[in-house]
Amino acid sequence: MGLFSSRSTSASLSIIAKGCRTIGNIESEQSIQVDGFVQGNIITDAEVIITPTGRVQGDIKARLVLINGLVEGTCQGGEVNIQPKGKFKGTMQTQQLTIEKGGLLIGENREIVEVEKVTKLSPNNQENEPKSKAS
Repeated sequence: MGLFSSRSTSASLSIIAKGCRTIGNIESEQSIQVDGFVQGNIITDAEVIITPTGRVQGDIKARLVLINGLVEGTCQGGEVNIQPKGKFKGTMQTQQLTIEKGGLLIGENREIVEVEKVTKLSPNNQENEPKSKAS
């Protein structure tokens, strides 16, 4: 087998390596793993993984957020898991929050509430109804 495999993976992973410092926003359709430092916002349709050496100062928006390092800012995700070495400082908005033993949340968690759209019905106006002619 050569250096490059012909196999394709169904999901890609972008990694901010340990020792790497990134300043700016990151947007991706794929998963993002932070082993280094990010100062800025992270937005993805997939997962954001913060490892024990990872640190984020900014906002995170993702389907799934796994925090095992330090996050300072806001976090919005369908599911957020603060793992044993994870620490979150700020405001979180999620449908499902798990904090494992050793994990820490300093701030607040707001549940995502789905809002139903309400359409106001107007009363029947006789002007809009066809009028019959008297003979």
